[in-house]
Amino acid sequence: MTAYREKIILTYRHLLEMHEELLTRIINVGMTGEYSEVNTVFKPGDTYKFDLEQFRGTKDDNLNKLLTFFGELENLMNSLTNINRITEEELGQED
Repeated sequence: MTAYREKIILTYRHLLEMHEELLTRIINVGMTGEYSEVNTVFKPGDTYKFDLEQFRGTKDDNLNKLLTFFGELENLMNSLTNINRITEEELGQED
């Protein structure tokens, strides 16, 4: 693997980490803001798989901006994957 490709792969891995963290932050902002009444239903230890579509259409400008950024990040990641033909195998390899 060339040094350039290695840097692209490392960058993509970092974007994956950012993607996961941003998803968590969006859910946290939503559940403590506009959707705080829904949050009261959950008890410690409960699990629920959130779908970001549940947060769309909110009146919360901050949440909308975060959702827009999340979509842009996904578009960037998809473009990098397509342009560079990044494989799951490459992403799983440690340097």
